Amino acid sequence: MEYQDYQDNKQSLPATEQRVVTYREFTLDPFQVEAIDELMAGNSVLVSAPTGVGKTLIADYLIDQVIRRQDQVIYTAPIKALSNQKYKEFKALYGAERVGIITGDVVINPDAPVTLMTTEIFRNILHQDPQRVEGITHIIFDEIHYLSDEDRGTVWEESIIFMPPGMRLLGLSATIPNAEELAAWISEIKDHKVAVIRKFKRSVPLKHALFEKSKGSVGREELVEYRRELLEKSERAGGPPRFKETRHYDLIRYISKFGLPCLYFVFSRRGCEEMAYELMQGSNFLTPNERDRVEAVVDQMAKEYGIENLRSLIRLRQLLTKGIGYHHAGILPAQKEIIEALFGMGLVKVMYATETFAVGINYPVKTVCFDSPAKWDGISFRKMTTMEYFQMAGRAGRRGIDREGRVFILADLSRFRGEDFPSIKERDIEELVSQFNLSYNSVLNLYRNYNEDDIRIILNRNFATYQARSVKTRLEKELLEKEAELPPIVARMCEARDGLGCPLVYFREKEKWRKKTRRNRTRASGPDLATTERLQEQGDQLMETPRKNCPRERQKACKKVAHRYRALGEKIAVLRRSVSHIKTAGRFEEDLALKRSVLQQLGYIERAELLPRGQFASSIYAQELLVTELFFDGVFHEWSEDEINSMIVAIDYEPRKGENAPRDVPFDIDRVRQTIRRLHRHGVEDSDSRFHTSLSIQAFKWSCGCEFQELLRGEAGFQEGDIVAGFRRGIDLLRQIRAACEGNDPAMAAKIRRCMDKMDRDLVEVTL
Repeated sequence: MEYQDYQDNKQSLPATEQRVVTYREFTLDPFQVEAIDELMAGNSVLVSAPTGVGKTLIADYLIDQVIRRQDQVIYTAPIKALSNQKYKEFKALYGAERVGIITGDVVINPDAPVTLMTTEIFRNILHQDPQRVEGITHIIFDEIHYLSDEDRGTVWEESIIFMPPGMRLLGLSATIPNAEELAAWISEIKDHKVAVIRKFKRSVPLKHALFEKSKGSVGREELVEYRRELLEKSERAGGPPRFKETRHYDLIRYISKFGLPCLYFVFSRRGCEEMAYELMQGSNFLTPNERDRVEAVVDQMAKEYGIENLRSLIRLRQLLTKGIGYHHAGILPAQKEIIEALFGMGLVKVMYATETFAVGINYPVKTVCFDSPAKWDGISFRKMTTMEYFQMAGRAGRRGIDREGRVFILADLSRFRGEDFPSIKERDIEELVSQFNLSYNSVLNLYRNYNEDDIRIILNRNFATYQARSVKTRLEKELLEKEAELPPIVARMCEARDGLGCPLVYFREKEKWRKKTRRNRTRASGPDLATTERLQEQGDQLMETPRKNCPRERQKACKKVAHRYRALGEKIAVLRRSVSHIKTAGRFEEDLALKRSVLQQLGYIERAELLPRGQFASSIYAQELLVTELFFDGVFHEWSEDEINSMIVAIDYEPRKGENAPRDVPFDIDRVRQTIRRLHRHGVEDSDSRFHTSLSIQAFKWSCGCEFQELLRGEAGFQEGDIVAGFRRGIDLLRQIRAACEGNDPAMAAKIRRCMDKMDRDLVEVTL
């Protein structure tokens, strides 16, 4: 029966019949029915379930019901690409008139019953125009585990804290180990039930292994033992160890007979491309008919996007016609769409991709491979977390097609260390940890929307504070339990148990003193004079301390419990210190005070009221202080549109390794540098005044109207996707500036609009 029929009649149905429920011709699993029941009962829901088991079907049902009731729902995604993908899906399902999208790149039908946006946009709306979301019944947080992301997690927390009290949320993730804790926090601050729905069993089970050229598919412990044997063998032979090098194409050849299509994760853009072209030499995974289909798709889509003559597409075509592809942030968005379309059609058999490909995009494969257990985190290489591993590994196994999904990690014995590999046990997935922090924008919007008393309350409503309280409660309980264990032990010991008067303590301390003395005497450089004097004092103290003359039997009785007594005492001391160091209230008030002081010095706040600078900065969500200072210094008023565009892409730009700032840029950079130095003098950190001119010359040319092909000519070190991403980031920032000055300075708003129009064109423009 359809779910609605089941809902209407479930009280009268036999228990066996209640379990057979369908929606859109899918038979719903019990966890899906349970989640839908909770949502229909007016509760919020957190769903923690493996990839590929049908979490999105719960969201689809909720959206159907919202549309049927003529209500509104917001669907948030962690990245723009996922928002765009969902927009296309929902538009096909519900019709263009019922679906809208708001991102930093595009705004379409923003008041539609179903509105897609990034989580950042939702947070910004809550700060700037909370009345806009009043009356919206539900919000869906896709990939809600991003709450634990070091850089962006605070956005999710703020979104939950400030969402209207009547709004209900549906949180979806494959990895929420501590979902109950997260639900309890949300329930506490929003004052309604938050149900946790879990599913542990995958629709398609995963089989995990390492791959080494000589051994093939192998377990970690087995490979550790094999490497040890090889080392011992080479040692007996008297020569250096000789390991066979294991390369990506060795793994692909191994799985090609049973494991295609394959998603091969490489934590390097360059690595993705190099490996793809290496594999292309002598490899072809397509039939002639499939090759023709690839050619037709590439020709059609390239023509639609106007990129037929791009050199990068000509090279990429060579790969795609052999069933090989790569996917990373440096590729043009138009080329990504071509690659994704072919992958979804099953015409890309081996896809080399960076981690971003795993975020929410539903492309299940037969096999997932990892080129390395370590990933670059922007500072250094580190071991993959178990959560990261399963987010990517979960793509393996196609429901209804594969009996199991296969996951391999490449293991090269020349640099193999077993401890570098993540756990393959889902129970080891790391818990979500709050990353809440206060930006200057957050502080400004707190004072913009709340009084001092409300701000103090809000600062104590975050997940970090809740987790601190939970930890403190748990430690206090453990402390009480340990303290309760002491009295029976103490009862078996005398009053001298903690001092040198106790023979057991005396002889233990005397033995320690003897060892220290012996070590000092036998030092290669001779005894240390200061140490000798200190040890002499300790020895004198030992000799002078009177000892209790306990009978031997009494000493034996004490000795039996003394070790337990000492261990318990040390544990209690540690617990007491831990409890005393946990701050459960006012944790962020010091940070608030520091940032408020800076804002007061700069003229943004006065007596808890926002001044014009503060009002402006409260609408800017990237480098808000730098942008505001430049604006009020007259830069945007005095400079030309092309100069503004050249400068704007440099704000908050993070250069990739090897990128250098050009010597000459088409604007007065000294003026910007003076502004940054002024901010630093007031205590603003480097991360809050980030500025790098790598793309400034390209942005100026683009603003002046040059073609994309011309933009690339003679320029080395920039990937096409990075250029587009940098320009789009600049457009997003311009959009925020326009919104900030729209009511007070219509002429400036119009000028910023012209700046945006010059940048937002051709390949840079988002087309949905």
